[in-house]
Amino acid sequence: METKSRYEVISDLETKKRDLIKQRDEIDFVLKDKERTVVELTREKENLATQKQDFEYKQAKQKQTLENEKRDFEFRLKNTEVDCDRKITDAKEDITNFKATIDIRKKSIGEQIESINESLDRFVKVQTK
Repeated sequence: METKSRYEVISDLETKKRDLIKQRDEIDFVLKDKERTVVELTREKENLATQKQDFEYKQAKQKQTLENEKRDFEFRLKNTEVDCDRKITDAKEDITNFKATIDIRKKSIGEQIESINESLDRFVKVQTK
């Protein structure tokens, strides 16, 4: 088993503390990204209706030759819309779950930082003796 010097232990603890502070500070940005995903998925779903209208206009011009393509498109569109609904539901649930645990995560990280601070204080006291 390798023995570390006080300086190596302090350096390791300082590095871990910096990583934890960075992680704590990025939690709010993660939430914003998740919310942005829901907005983008909602817009994607809204665009599907516009795409359907465009397709139906083209179809009116060439109804005879495009009848099979219409059925294929509507099938894909329906599956895509159902898939988008599922993704939106999942993304909203993910945000709800994330929001429910955000305080606990912040508290846990804060406790870890405090523990590191206490360890650093003990090392400083040992070093001054």
